[in-house]
Amino acid sequence: MQTYNRQDELNETLHALLSEVIPSLLEVVVVWNNVDDQVPADYVSKHSVPVRYRKSPVNSLNQKLWPDPAYKTQAILLSDDDVYYHPSDVEFAFQAWRKFGRDRMTGALARCAEPEEGGKLRYAFCSEDQDAYAMVLTNLAFSHISLMDYYWSDEADMINIRNYVDQHMNCEDIAMNHVASLLTGQGPLQVAGRKSYVNMVPAVGISTKPGHVEARSKCLDDFADIFKCRALINETGHIQRSVVVL
Repeated sequence: MQTYNRQDELNETLHALLSEVIPSLLEVVVVWNNVDDQVPADYVSKHSVPVRYRKSPVNSLNQKLWPDPAYKTQAILLSDDDVYYHPSDVEFAFQAWRKFGRDRMTGALARCAEPEEGGKLRYAFCSEDQDAYAMVLTNLAFSHISLMDYYWSDEADMINIRNYVDQHMNCEDIAMNHVASLLTGQGPLQVAGRKSYVNMVPAVGISTKPGHVEARSKCLDDFADIFKCRALINETGHIQRSVVVL
């Protein structure tokens, strides 16, 4: 869980996730990007879940995707401090990842990459009448740690990608979806819980800046240039935690 200057949101998210038992949750790692501030002390929740703070060497969006050698699981739930599944839905999403999504970015927030005239792509919030999506955001998504290993590899393309993310302070989530589809040949998987995920949408943040969609659209085209292909793959299916009665 990555955080930067949002202590209230972080506290609310941690309280929500740690208030109930999540059977498969081994630990919570808070990626502390407030590099000039004191790191809070580690602790253990009332349900015996360790909470570990990891101070980043620099304030970088790439830090959330670093394959921490101390991780002990194949599945990593990537998240931000202001968005979360309800506790019972975390376990459901994890089991969906185990059964259907190990080779995919598997999470809550789907996004689209729409073709435009001239061969460019436009980043978009998927509308209800669209049948396919190309990404799930890493503010709430499971990733296999091997995808993070590649993201942080010494491959020239990945070095260029990480530098791009740092330069623009944006698009690490788009980059991870490119990595997953490029390596596995599969699109993402959207998983919805019984309850809607919580997204606090703070007044100040990267997504609230003017020109956000345009900047994200440019990432799509720039990443295609770096990888020398359009790696994203559209997916039409999703998993919903409920029974549909027809």
